[in-house]
Amino acid sequence: MYQPAASPCPDTEIRYWYEHVTYRSLTAAGSDIDKIEHHSARTPAEAIRQIRLSVRALTPTLPPEERKRALSWAQGGGCVGAVAALHRGEPCGFSLSGRSAWLEWTVHPYHLFQPPEARRLPLVPR
Repeated sequence: MYQPAASPCPDTEIRYWYEHVTYRSLTAAGSDIDKIEHHSARTPAEAIRQIRLSVRALTPTLPPEERKRALSWAQGGGCVGAVAALHRGEPCGFSLSGRSAWLEWTVHPYHLFQPPEARRLPLVPR
């Protein structure tokens, strides 16, 4: 399995940052952002699972053609390809147009730095 480029610090873990951005209009200009959700996942499958849940929850509100695309991605090869890309260390994304909004989901690997005190178990006094 390919991993992102080696970190200059050996005390890091690879995690997966995913975001869901909703734009107020189909032009998707930066100033038209309506809502941003972001999370971190431990594995590529966990990150993509969260996106699949979000996409499926929105499908009843989508126009028929976009609903078809959403379900195809969430239940078909799109999400499998996204997991594979993340395992290769590549970012991935998916987007949809809702009635008057533009929706984007993106995921990319990153290095999570753990300070030494977070990696050690606390000592119990005797």
